[in-house]
Amino acid sequence: MTAPQEDAKPAKRRVLGGVQIAVVALLVLLAFLYARSPGRDSAAGPPAFAAGRAETPPPLVRVVRPAVARTALRIAATGSVDVRNHVALAPQVGGRVVSVSPSLRTGGAFQAGEQLLVIDRRDFELAHDQAEADVATAAANLMLQVAQGDAARANYALLHPGQDVPALVARGPQIAQARAQLAAARARLDIAALELERTSFSLPFAGRVTESSAEVGQVLSRGQSFGQAFALDAVEVVAPLPPDDVKRLQPVLGRRATVRSAERTLAAQVERMSAQLDARSRFATLYLTFADEAESLPPGTFVDVEIEGPELADTYLLPEAAEQVGGSVWLVKGNKLQSFVPRALGRTAAGWVVAAFDPMGGVVMGAVPGARAGLAVQVRRAGEATES
Repeated sequence: MTAPQEDAKPAKRRVLGGVQIAVVALLVLLAFLYARSPGRDSAAGPPAFAAGRAETPPPLVRVVRPAVARTALRIAATGSVDVRNHVALAPQVGGRVVSVSPSLRTGGAFQAGEQLLVIDRRDFELAHDQAEADVATAAANLMLQVAQGDAARANYALLHPGQDVPALVARGPQIAQARAQLAAARARLDIAALELERTSFSLPFAGRVTESSAEVGQVLSRGQSFGQAFALDAVEVVAPLPPDDVKRLQPVLGRRATVRSAERTLAAQVERMSAQLDARSRFATLYLTFADEAESLPPGTFVDVEIEGPELADTYLLPEAAEQVGGSVWLVKGNKLQSFVPRALGRTAAGWVVAAFDPMGGVVMGAVPGARAGLAVQVRRAGEATES
């Protein structure tokens, strides 16, 4: 029994070895077939998983074809409202204050010739009365000298018929002196009347008070400042402007403008320009006055200014969306992008003013993702179907 069992063991090993060889051969065959399959063979085309992938289409852009036109240029700037000069408040006569108008308080507004402050008039009234009396005295003395001269000439003619009356006899020097004394008395009367009038303090312009310390009972001296004010027509807009914009506006003086604050929009005009450029910014400074001084803005207000310039021929008025980085535009030529930098002339409320140029297939509006020169695009115009 032991001999047959020992003979069966080698036979079993031979069967197992054959099975293993067959399995290995099958695996090699499958690997060879997988390597030669169409999905792995580069010559047979793209991989099976990429067969359904679509090619990315060119980006769609919207273009406009600008029309050549004459455009009224408008230059924008920023500025502030300022006062040309302030006026010191000071009386022309001294005395005690007996009345102060509410308009003379800080922040008050007043009209031209409005009585703002009154100084005690009694001393000046007495001086005026005295001056009137001096005039009357001088007039009476002149009359006396003239009468005496007439009598002296008559007596001299009786005693010396046909002879000229000497000046001393006719009291010529005395009469001349009396006339001069009368003229001096009248001048003193005018001075007294003027000082009496000046006890009522007013200003010859409409304006606003920025500072005032005047109070009833206060004693003011002649020429003593007690505050300051400014005239409404001294309010102006100060706007710095680059020299290039100044050249575009020539002639600058008299140009109409619009001044805008957060609350109001007012008309103005350019009154004058600085004689030299600012040492730091190298900008010129324009000074604009309001068309209606009563409608001006408070000094210190920051404003936006838009100045009407000349009318320019051969220009394009492009939408703001056409401007790209660096002041360039994208043009379409043969369904491809091409960069171009137009000559900018200014801006208006309607858009960007540039010198006319060849727009080719149109000017692109807005940003283009991944934009670069030569990029293929699809073009769409307003009211048109997409072009390939």
